[in-house]
Amino acid sequence: MLKFIRGKGQQPSAERQKLQRELFAFRKTVQHGFPHKPTALAWDPALRLLAIGTATGSVKVFGKPGVEFYGQHTNHDSSVTQLVFLPNEGRIVSLCDDNSLHLWEINEGCLEEVKSQALEGKLKKISAVCLESACEHLLLGTEGGNIYLLNLKTFEMADTIIYQDVVMQNVPEDYKINPGAVEAIAEQPGNPDRILIGYNRGLMVLWDRKTPGAEQTYISTQQLESVCWHKSGSRFASSHNDGSYAIWDASVGERPSEEPTTVYGPFPCKAVTKLLWRHAKKDDYMVFAGGMPRASYSDRHTITVQHGKRHVVFDFTSKVIDFFTVAIDPDDREFDEPEALIVLLEEELLAIDLLADDWRMLSLPYLVSLHASAVTCSQHISGVPQDLWQNIMLAGKKQTQDLYSDREWPVTGGKILGDATEGGEKASRELLLTGHEDGTVRFWDASGIALQPLYKFGSAQLFSGEEIAIEGSNGAPDEEEDEDEWPPFRKVGAFDPYSDDPRLAVKKVALCPMSGTLVVAGTAGSVIVAKINSDSVDKEVEVTPMNIVLDRDGFVWKGHDQLTPRGGTLSFAPGFQPNSLFQLHPPAAITALALHAEWGLVAAGTAHGLALFDYIRRKGVLTKCTLNPNDLSGAGDAPISRRKSFKKSLRESFRRLRKGRSTRQADKRGAHSTSPTAVTPTDPRKKDGLEEVAEDMAAEAGEEAAEGEVEAVEQRSSMGAGDAVSSSSAGPGGLSPLEAKPVERQVEARPVDDSLGSMVRCLYFAKTFLITVQMMTATMWAGTNNGTVFVFTVTIPSGARRTEEDVSCQLGKEIQLKHRAPVIGIAVIDGTNSPLPEPYVTEKGSSKQQDSPHRVVICSEEQFKIFTLPSLKPFCKFKLTAHEGARVRRMGIAQFTTAGGQHSESCLVCLTNLGDCIVLSVPELRRQLNAAVIRREDINGISSLTFTRRGQALYLHSSSELQRVTLSATSITQPRCRLELPDGARESASGERDTDEEDEDTEDDEEERKIEGREVSAPSPTAQEQQDSAPVVNGGTTDLEGSDDKTDEPRENGMTGGTSDEDRHDMSALSVGDITIDSVKDHLFSTSGAEESRVSELKSSASSTMVTTTTATTEKLEQQQQSVVVRTTTTVISSTTSGTVTNETATVNSTGHTPDIAVVESSPPADGPPATHILNEISSRKAPLAKMEDLEMEPSITAAVTADV
Repeated sequence: MLKFIRGKGQQPSAERQKLQRELFAFRKTVQHGFPHKPTALAWDPALRLLAIGTATGSVKVFGKPGVEFYGQHTNHDSSVTQLVFLPNEGRIVSLCDDNSLHLWEINEGCLEEVKSQALEGKLKKISAVCLESACEHLLLGTEGGNIYLLNLKTFEMADTIIYQDVVMQNVPEDYKINPGAVEAIAEQPGNPDRILIGYNRGLMVLWDRKTPGAEQTYISTQQLESVCWHKSGSRFASSHNDGSYAIWDASVGERPSEEPTTVYGPFPCKAVTKLLWRHAKKDDYMVFAGGMPRASYSDRHTITVQHGKRHVVFDFTSKVIDFFTVAIDPDDREFDEPEALIVLLEEELLAIDLLADDWRMLSLPYLVSLHASAVTCSQHISGVPQDLWQNIMLAGKKQTQDLYSDREWPVTGGKILGDATEGGEKASRELLLTGHEDGTVRFWDASGIALQPLYKFGSAQLFSGEEIAIEGSNGAPDEEEDEDEWPPFRKVGAFDPYSDDPRLAVKKVALCPMSGTLVVAGTAGSVIVAKINSDSVDKEVEVTPMNIVLDRDGFVWKGHDQLTPRGGTLSFAPGFQPNSLFQLHPPAAITALALHAEWGLVAAGTAHGLALFDYIRRKGVLTKCTLNPNDLSGAGDAPISRRKSFKKSLRESFRRLRKGRSTRQADKRGAHSTSPTAVTPTDPRKKDGLEEVAEDMAAEAGEEAAEGEVEAVEQRSSMGAGDAVSSSSAGPGGLSPLEAKPVERQVEARPVDDSLGSMVRCLYFAKTFLITVQMMTATMWAGTNNGTVFVFTVTIPSGARRTEEDVSCQLGKEIQLKHRAPVIGIAVIDGTNSPLPEPYVTEKGSSKQQDSPHRVVICSEEQFKIFTLPSLKPFCKFKLTAHEGARVRRMGIAQFTTAGGQHSESCLVCLTNLGDCIVLSVPELRRQLNAAVIRREDINGISSLTFTRRGQALYLHSSSELQRVTLSATSITQPRCRLELPDGARESASGERDTDEEDEDTEDDEEERKIEGREVSAPSPTAQEQQDSAPVVNGGTTDLEGSDDKTDEPRENGMTGGTSDEDRHDMSALSVGDITIDSVKDHLFSTSGAEESRVSELKSSASSTMVTTTTATTEKLEQQQQSVVVRTTTTVISSTTSGTVTNETATVNSTGHTPDIAVVESSPPADGPPATHILNEISSRKAPLAKMEDLEMEPSITAAVTADV
């Protein structure tokens, strides 16, 4: 109790709180890779911008490398079907599949939606869009056959409507019945008053809008797909669903000027979905998609380019979404000769250089397909030396020198602001390594905004087999084209989702940048060690077998066989060249990998144990089997463990049910509730006991394979940002907030005989004090799935003896975590609380070795614990699962620095299975920041996250996209760019929207808030005191992207608005002693943005709920038959029984009946922002029950020191 009282006085000082704001801040910064499920493409020839819309409602605009703008429709379920640029205005109109139109503007580095319009009715479903050359109206063709005009100045529908009945007056009788939907609209070049209207059934009409009347009628016998005018305006082309296209003379009606051309006939062909006719000085270009023979090539995704006698069919590996050509001179009135063809496919973006003799692909500076083969692992490397960087660049260029054109990327719009990382010497060279399903490791330049491919290492070249295709230099496939093939196909693109052999998949990858050593570990127990080399080499790679289960005679492996190494001398191109290969037996997937290039050692772990390999002498040093002696059935080949009997499960479920009932009865009698995060019995979200029993039974019947990904959803729902409104039912006997006692979730002890407990989860090399304080020892640490940590001492011969004598390794110490949670990560920190330097860093003078006392951080799934070295005495611990129900999935140590560089500190960063990133100070383990980064349902995103050393992280936002986030206030990689529009480009919309004055009016108010899209909570007490402190539910949300803060930096690029799980930003739960005026003020302001969307939820779940509003600006929304105020800027939940609030605030007294929502408004002070009040928010509620596999006994750690003689 004394420690509990003493802990309440340890509040962070004002200086520390200020320092926190300078060090920590969460924000989503930039997205790398290819957009997921693209659906629309647009091109602005004046500003040279490219836009892509997706099925999830996002709009992305790209210019030169480093110029990116993001926008998101409010309706995430509505896909973008068409995009139309307003040339030279920095505006874009999007059409969604819900028939809504949206106007976007690029303002100050961000893409903003400024207006929207919708057409209602089935017959008004928009089927074709055409922009006037004057950019005054957007012509909207509908399925009903009418054409509507959208005024782009006001973004309202114009009164003028081109009715189908009027157009049909001069049409032959056969087509007057129903010509179908409007399939295409195109304005005649040089005559803006005339438009060509194409209907679905093949009828086309040249309509004069000035007269108005039909000038000419054109009749096709085939269903129409698209139309395209010739640059002269005297002819046009139409494409049809039978695979043909026709050329028409605009002055001659009814029939085409020549017979329709079916390029790949005479047999039935697929539709030509889009056609472009480009007028060049020598020969015209005809570019069209589709048209392949149905019988032979109906499954091909193609675009045909015809230019004189040249004829190429570009064969893609995914569906064609849209395409356009980039003109050499957009202002040329006579010709529109193309220089490049840009094609948007379902899985990648491609550009073809039409000026080159062989029509090669252009190298993409961004939007490169990350998932050309599925990503299986990733690793971020910072501080890459110049020589290694140059060698990787040169090797990558040699791989692609015959694949890509040397011409510059044609999309060059926008301007990069300030000291952008693009276009100059990069301050910090960063690499991202991605392992793939086909056995390749790809190197990416992750230093700036654009993620650019540098090099590809292929591991398949070392193995032979019928399934494995022989590849050329380091994974570049050899291509041979058949000159006589018809159609003349040419395979292009990098997307190849098929793997030759699933055993090739890369599971772990490690790189030492100082020595240029790469280690690649695969699915079949193979580990490749490669070194960088700038010359081609022919050599034989020696294979070293290592048997982990050599001492287990009864072991039987039931999994896949190992890959067959390729024998003989192999040729290796410049780049990373394999030096050695060791093969583990059993050939299970590698689960952990560690490299120490200075010692010349590689450690690899599997589900059966670990192996230590000396790649300098190409000899095995140690194998350690971690299998339980009683379990020789072969761990690793049984993914699901049924460890509890159904009878035992049912018995424990009913025991918990009875315990829950007794707790409820005690609560009704006014007994003290011990959990600040429980749900009261009146809460509609509360589940009854039978549901819990059913859940437990289902979980024990086979859902354990999910590894507890949803173990604390109910716990999270009461702690999350959007669910902060909860009822308070504390009676006269209830405790005041400061008297509330902390509660720990009961966490069940894990079984000792778990068949998956032998899996090695982490490996770590460190030179530290393990035996005595006077002498540092080379050590290897290994953590397993059942909470065991093995510490090995490694003896390495020095100097010239290194290549002559063997390395020795023996077990020095063994630690067993009593709660037996899997060990996620291990790190040794020095006396300055910094991680130990990387290999060769001390030798090259980049860092100084610290000789002061070391400590080791051991991170399990459930808690963090710090031990002193060499005594291994517990120093500090932080229990995550017991208090919050979350489990750790990733751990790292990052350096956080203030803007001026005056102060920096190393902190522990971790990711939980609920998608939260937590920053803890070292060694006190005080929480500095808690940010909701990934949606809890996004298991792939959570499992793919990798931390950087500067407080950033990258994770797979989708299968093809990486999202970069930062937890640091200063280490930010985000687009800093803008558009430079010509004078008067937006005069047409003057007066329609002027936000500058509004922004200036709110600038002072926002300056005082100092939220800037983030909130840094005061640190929690030290971890030793954590169990005695009652956490307070911090229900505030900070809408990072939606904040209107005006700072010296450019505004946050894209990621607009929303209160979804992915966008929410809830800060860490504070202890009662940490509530200060600043923290409450930040909390109140952070709740304001989410209140509007929360009130409707309050009304439905407001039984026994009391809502009191402080003095704030309140607006009434006029609604029919309603007089409820539904919008307020600040809401605070009071748990006191009297419900009395002073200082100009109204009260609502809580009674026994169920009240409606009461919202009371009061006028704000005239001289500034609304006043805030410090209100304590703690409800006396009952703790939710944990799932059985999450229950544990009081965690503790016993260190068993074993002497290996």
